[in-house]
Formats: sequence, structure tokens, C-alpha cells
Amino acid sequence: MIPLWLALACDTPVEASAPPDPLTDLTPLPAPRLLRRISLDLRGVLPTLAELDAVEADPAVLPELVGTFFAAPTFEDRMVSLLSERWHTVLDTYEVGPGDYALPPGEGDQFAHSVGEEPLRLIAHVVAQDRPWSEIVTADYTMSDELLASIWPIDYPEGASGWQESTYRDGRPAAGVLATNGFYWRYVTNVSNKSRGRAAALTRLLLCTDFLSRPVVFQRDQDLDPETALRTEPSCIACHATLDPIAASMFGFWTTIQYNPYEMETYHRERERLGPALLGTEPGWFGTPIGGMVDLGFAVSHDPRFTRCAAESLSESLWHRPADIDDYGTIEGLRAEFEADGQRPQVLLRAIVATRQYGAGFDGAAPVEHLLSPNQQRLVLQDLTGLQWVDRGYTVLENDVLGLRVLGGGVDGYSVTRVQDQPGLTWAMVNQRAAQAAASELVARDLDAASPDVLTVSSAAVPGEPVFTAQLEALHWRLYATRAPEEWLSQIGALWTTIELDEGAEQAWGALIEAMLRDPLFVSY
Repeated sequence: MIPLWLALACDTPVEASAPPDPLTDLTPLPAPRLLRRISLDLRGVLPTLAELDAVEADPAVLPELVGTFFAAPTFEDRMVSLLSERWHTVLDTYEVGPGDYALPPGEGDQFAHSVGEEPLRLIAHVVAQDRPWSEIVTADYTMSDELLASIWPIDYPEGASGWQESTYRDGRPAAGVLATNGFYWRYVTNVSNKSRGRAAALTRLLLCTDFLSRPVVFQRDQDLDPETALRTEPSCIACHATLDPIAASMFGFWTTIQYNPYEMETYHRERERLGPALLGTEPGWFGTPIGGMVDLGFAVSHDPRFTRCAAESLSESLWHRPADIDDYGTIEGLRAEFEADGQRPQVLLRAIVATRQYGAGFDGAAPVEHLLSPNQQRLVLQDLTGLQWVDRGYTVLENDVLGLRVLGGGVDGYSVTRVQDQPGLTWAMVNQRAAQAAASELVARDLDAASPDVLTVSSAAVPGEPVFTAQLEALHWRLYATRAPEEWLSQIGALWTTIELDEGAEQAWGALIEAMLRDPLFVSY
């Protein structure tokens, strides 16, 4: 018998209350600072004074300005850097090095970046051209520069320079990034792994499905042969029943001799059947049979997790944090919009930078700030001051052989795989040296020059003069995207005066610029 109180409760209409919004504590950045954040993320450079003025006057013009960023000459560089933080293909050394191709030592940095950036350049190219996202795994071309074309079996456009659409001439199937040497040189394999690590990397990067995160339980008293366990132990079968068929499709990139340039640079069609023979399973994609590498990209592109992973991974890259359960609704909305617009990546990027998570300046009482990565430091200082920080052919902020990439908070693709998100001692030291070099470069280029760019004041100007104050206000606005407070103008003017009395105007402007480039308002965004 149903209790009376329960029967009455069932007949009583209950008004459903809306679930609490987990994003209510996010306070948006002011429009100029948000413009600065988007510009640094997508272009790697600061907004111009005209762009800042336009957004300050009318924040509604921000989406229109963002649309112009995709055509910036540094946009693809920034996409490559963002992708490298997750794909980890850009290493300083590979199993084969520049010496194996008789390249001079001064080309070591270019060799490492050319190899590691190949798959990332293909993705960045698809994004820059706003082509369907599926092309990253179905393209019948790769991206190559002159160096790769000179050492690998690649047809490169005659008379061209830089990164260009190119084709391998070794008969490899059309599979976009899955048919690039750069991917397989990073994710190497051996006789015991049998391409399983490559298959796991593929699903992690393109489906956001990480086999290594799955729990595995074994009984302590078991003493099983590994190959036997893979076919009989339930904990092993749970992963390998899916993983091994994917790995079986990747044996055109199987090397019989490690550390051999020809073996590693060439696709071996005759070895495709080694996968099924060594793994004991035919090629497949999560239970669906496929014909091998020739079908792999198609299978990936038609997996429903493919577009959702694009929305999730690009959001995480631009939010500078892992997505959590509170972000689920936002990511689903981004995925739906992405698919509805034909998988156009620029539509997705526009939508991500318009999310509340991206535009947050405060989360409750805590500020939401990101540190400039070494790549952003290089691009922004080069654009602002003309600084080219190179040591014996190595770009200092983009490698760790002779450079300071990891010390400056970046990733090396192997040992350090997450960018630094909090200031540290080595980060501060790298920032100090970069600021000193950039300030010196800017003063030498602009001060008293016939056609100055950033520092337009003459060395004869002194604090208190309108032209001096206007220069400080312009620098503050350009570098920080905030208007200069009166107190700051007074303090920075006093600093300039103190140094000028002892060392002259040139040193005073150098010290002032260095201080501004080390300010938290500049190195965070």
C-alpha cells in the first residue's frame, strides 16, 4: 500500500529549478586586455595602438578584428607552437640527426624544427586556409620546407621557399598527419611494442581517448608471458583488442634497422602485412575492419569523437588548462557549432575565444592570467623591437641545445611536456635577459632615428614635457593595453631621471623599456 504522503507528493507539481551556473564567478577582462590576450594567442604579437583605440571606443568591433588575425604572417607560427605543446613532436634530437645527412652543425636547430613541425605545419595550414578539419587526416600532401625536401623523398614546388604543400614520392597513402615522417620520428617503436605506442598516441591526440589512463589490474601470483597475457588476461584484452588492430595498420612505417636515415624517411609498402603477422590481428578501427593505412585517416575522420576532441583540445590550449566537468556544456556547444559549419577550424577558434572561460579576468577573487610562452616572447619582442636572439644558429627561445626554452617555461616534447603556468626563478632570469636584449635593440633602432617605430621621442625630451609624457602613455597603452595611471607616470619618470643623471638619456630609456618588459602586466596576459 502506498503511503498517503507519497501519493499526495506524486500529484503535486514540482517546479524544476535551473542548475547553478558554474561560470557565474568568472569576471570578464576589459575589452582592450581581452584583445591583447587574443592577439598574443593567435598572432604572437601585441595589438597596434589603432586596434586598442578601436576596441576601447567600441568593444563590439572585437570579433571583426579577430577575423583579421587569421591572415597575420605569424598566425601559422602560433598555431604550430600551440599544437606542439600537446603533440610533442618538436624535439631537439631524434634517432637520426643532421650529421646523418651531412648537414653542417649550424643547421641543427633548423633540422630539429623542420622534422618536428612537419605534422603541425600541415594542421596549421588547414586552419589558416579554413579547410575542413577532416583534411588533417585525409590530405594527400604534406608540408615541407627546403631542408626536408633536400633530405627526404619529397617533391617540393620548384622555385618556392618556406613551408609549402608538397608530396612524398614513396607511395605512402593519403592520410594527412598520419602519413608524415615527423609524427613517426617522434613516436618511435620497437620489436616488443610493435607500433602500439604509435596507435595510443594517435587516439590520444585525435580522439582524446587515452589508453594509458585506463586502470589495469593483475593478480600478484600471476607469471604470464607478455604476449600470452595480451590474448588471455582480461585487463590486457580490454585495451589491446582495440589498440592492436590500429597498430596493425601502421607497419608501412616499420623500420627493420633503427637509426638508419633511409629506413626512417621512407614508407615501406611491402611491410604493411607485417602488422597482422606480428600482432596476430587484422587492421581495424574500434571493431570495424579497415584495409590498413589507406583507410586509417578516413576511419579517424568519421569517428564521432574526432570533432569533439578538436573542440576540447583547442579549448584546453587556449584556456591554458585542462577541461573539467563544468566545461562539458561549453565544449558540446563548440562541437555542435563546429560540425554545423562544416568543420571549419576558424569558426571553432572564433567560438573558443568568445567563451567566458577564455575571456575571464577573474575567477571569483583570483585573477586568471597566463604567462607568455618562449615562442610568444620571441615573436612579440621581434615584432616590437626587432630582436633576433640567435646563438650559433640556434634560436635561443626555441631550443634547449644552446637555448633557454625549458628554463623559460616551454616544453621540449620529451622530458617537459607541460608549459609553465607559474613564475619561477629560471623563468624570471630568462625574462630578464630577453628584456635587456630587446630594450637595447629598441633604443638602438628608434631613439633619434629618422623613422622610429615604437620609441618616437627624441633623447632631448625630459620628464614634465608633454612629448615625454605622451611617449610614456603610448608605451603603457601599447605594451599593457591599459591606460597609464598618474602614479606610474611619476614613478617611471623618476626612474628615467635617476639613470639619466649618471649614464645619459640612451641608458635611461634602455632601463625604462627593460623595466616595462619585465612588468607582470607585460609577461602575463
